[in-house]
Amino acid sequence: MKQLNISILGCGWLGLPLLKSLVADGHTVKGSSRNPATLAAITAAGGEAFRINLPEKLPAGFTDECDVLIFTLPPGGRKFGEDAPKKYLEQLLSLAEWLSLPDGPAVIYTSSTGVYGNAEGVTTEESPTLPNTHSSRAVLKAEAAFASIRCPLIVLRLAGLVAEDRHPGRFFGGKDRPIPLADAPVNLVHRDDVIAAIKLCLSNNRTPVTYNVCAAAQPTKGDFYTRAANALGLVVKGTETGGEEGKVINSDKLRARGWKPVWDDLDLEHLEKKEKDV
Repeated sequence: MKQLNISILGCGWLGLPLLKSLVADGHTVKGSSRNPATLAAITAAGGEAFRINLPEKLPAGFTDECDVLIFTLPPGGRKFGEDAPKKYLEQLLSLAEWLSLPDGPAVIYTSSTGVYGNAEGVTTEESPTLPNTHSSRAVLKAEAAFASIRCPLIVLRLAGLVAEDRHPGRFFGGKDRPIPLADAPVNLVHRDDVIAAIKLCLSNNRTPVTYNVCAAAQPTKGDFYTRAANALGLVVKGTETGGEEGKVINSDKLRARGWKPVWDDLDLEHLEKKEKDV
C-alpha cells in the first residue's frame, strides 16, 4: 500500500499506539492531544504533534494534504452524562467545512457496538441500533453526523476494549460488586486487533462502509471474568444470573475483507505474557 498522510484526532489509549504503528509502517502521521506529555510522546514516536481542543478551530497544518482522518476521540459519557451527545456533536460538526470539501479526507471513525444496546442473539451491522447509555447515544449520533457531511466514511463499531494495560481481570476482580448478567456472552476485542482493522481500512478508503470489530471467542461473562481475575490473583464477588439471550457481535463482514485478529480466542495466557513485558 502506498504511504499516506494521516491525521489522528485523539491520541489517547488507542490513538497513540495507533500513531506509533502507522509511523513504523512509513506513513506521515499527525496526532492531536491536549496533554503536554502526550504531545511529547507523539513527537518522540515520529509523528507531528498538534494541541487541539474541539470545537475550537483546527490549527494551521493539521488538515494540510490529509488523505485519511482517523477520529478516535471518546464520547465522554461518564464525564458529561446526558449532555454527552450534544457536546460530542459540537466537536464533530466543527470539522464539517473541512470534511465536506471535494478534496477532503476519507474518515475512519471508531464507534462502539454499544449502539446495539440490549440486542439479543447474533448481531450484525444490519441489526437495529438501540443505544441505552449516554456514550452509545453519542457515538450513534456521531455516525449519522459524519454521514450527513457526505465525506467518505468507514465506521468501525468496536466491542469492549482490552489490552495488557486494560486487563479484563480487573473489570470485576478485587471489586466489591458481583458480575451482573453472568450468563451473557462476552464481546471483546484487543487494541492490537483494532489497530489491525484500522490499517486494513486504509486501502480502498473512499467507499462508505460499517464494520463490527469483535473477537470470535464469546464465553459467558461469569466464566471469562472469573478466570481473568483469578489469573491475576484476584477474586470476584460472585455472579448474578441472567443474560443468556444477550447479543453476540458478529464481525464476519470485516473478516471477509481480510481481518485476521491475533487475540481471536481471548487467550488470557497470551495477554498475561504481554502484560509482564510492559
